Amino acid sequence: MAPRVHPRRDSGPVSTLSGVKAGHTGAFAGGCIAVALLFAACGGGGGNSAADQSYVAAVHLGASDIATFRTDQQLIRIGRAACDAFRAGASYQEIADRMGLLEGKNPLPSQDLGVVVTSAVDAFCPQFRSQV
Repeated sequence: MAPRVHPRRDSGPVSTLSGVKAGHTGAFAGGCIAVALLFAACGGGGGNSAADQSYVAAVHLGASDIATFRTDQQLIRIGRAACDAFRAGASYQEIADRMGLLEGKNPLPSQDLGVVVTSAVDAFCPQFRSQV
């Protein structure tokens, strides 16, 4: 026998994203909702690390049109490559110039490229923050 579903008896505030009463969520539930939204924004878990997820979320926040140019996995590869270039001694300008040349016929707009590199440094190689 199927369980009985009772209509909602309380008309208190409800989060439209989760169906959980906003006044009763607490820190744990709020954190779970934030994580779920992050996973949804990133296209699911896909085995990405927390740093990958943080990076992709930051890029999408700073460059709202980025999905028209690159997938999340491509963004992660670009971001990690930027950090590899910093580790190899490249400057921010050299990295931006190289990426522009390597992008081919569908390059990222310069403002999006700036968001990609800066977000990569924040997520993957914060020791180079002073260089961006």
